[in-house]
This record gives sequence, C-alpha cells and structure tokens, in this order.
Amino acid sequence: MCQKMAHDIKFDDIKICDNLIVDGHHRYLSSLIMDVEIGSVSSHKTSATKAVNWLDMEFDENDWDTESDILHLNEQDARYNGLDIEFLKQITSA
Repeated sequence: MCQKMAHDIKFDDIKICDNLIVDGHHRYLSSLIMDVEIGSVSSHKTSATKAVNWLDMEFDENDWDTESDILHLNEQDARYNGLDIEFLKQITSA
C-alpha cells in the first residue's frame, strides 16, 4: 500500500466511529508511514468492534495476501483510479 501511496494512488476513506477506526487500519498506518493525508468518514461499530490501544499493537511485516489477492486488489485500484493495471503491477512488485 505504501508503494501505491508514493505514486499518488487514491484510496477509500477510512471509517471512524467514536474515535475508533472501524475500517481502514492498514490505510491509516500506511498514510502515517508515507506522510500522506487520507480522508475519513463516519461509520457505525459492529459487535466485533473492539477498542485497542495502538501502543499495544504489534506490527507484522509479513504479507499475508496471495498473488491472486494482490492481482484482485490491483485491478480494483486500477479501476478506482482510472489507471492501467500494468502500472500498478509494476509499482507493487518487489
């Protein structure tokens, strides 16, 4: 995600409820790392929403997405941004 932010790829806003991120944790962290502003919208909590202190979180650098997952996400991002899929494949391969 950071590679995409470095190339000005746009992302959906993060969803917030009562100062909790309910959708968009990875986008939020990537925006902090890349010093990129990302939008936010109000949302609702679900029964699965739990408040966790950021200082208690462990950063996992493993990429858990499969090649198929990455291709699917790149295709979505290409459509959302009106970009060629080959460009996104190039900047996310490494």
